[in-house]
Amino acid sequence: MTSINHASPTAKDIQKQKKDIRLLAVQKRLEAKKLETDDIKLKLLNVFRGFVAETLPVALKSENRKLICSAYMADASEIDPLPILTFLNEQGWQTALPCIEKGVSLSFRVWQPGDALVTGKFDMQEPRAEALVVSPDLVIAPLLAFDRFGNRLGRGGGYYDRALKALRTQGNVLVVGIGFDSQLFDIVPQEKHDEKLDFTLTPSGVHHSEAV
Repeated sequence: MTSINHASPTAKDIQKQKKDIRLLAVQKRLEAKKLETDDIKLKLLNVFRGFVAETLPVALKSENRKLICSAYMADASEIDPLPILTFLNEQGWQTALPCIEKGVSLSFRVWQPGDALVTGKFDMQEPRAEALVVSPDLVIAPLLAFDRFGNRLGRGGGYYDRALKALRTQGNVLVVGIGFDSQLFDIVPQEKHDEKLDFTLTPSGVHHSEAV
């Protein structure tokens, strides 16, 4: 009888799988971005509004204080979260953006629509250095790919994974990915250091992260 090797994939195997998916995901995201219309942006915003009304009150306990949300400034291929940040700001939330600090750390600094931005590492648009550093209650994370289990694939630098791990160690934080529907994959391979998404929002609706 022939034995079957059920050995778990090695770290090298997983990194190779990630690289292959990343190449495909980049192309999928570029194609989706070319087709992005105001209608698609409105659909995502409406999905988020419903998420805020139905899910956030249960998932986050504000303790009668102003909640803080960090998103990001989209590059040429990412789905744009600015309408979401504008909506939250109008609802009384404090809003923030990520900044890459010296070394390999990611911080979150207060920013609201209309505030000036500076160009940081990797040409990322960031708040000014004097902006207050905060700990968000809600983090809207960019992604290249995601799956129904909450696995997220980013660019590979690990900035978000390290920052999210630190935030989760401090207390209650909700991590939500946003993207195009075409960025949903059957399986996104994960390593021990990868942080999962609690939910992912696309123009078609809310994707709850399922238990494995």
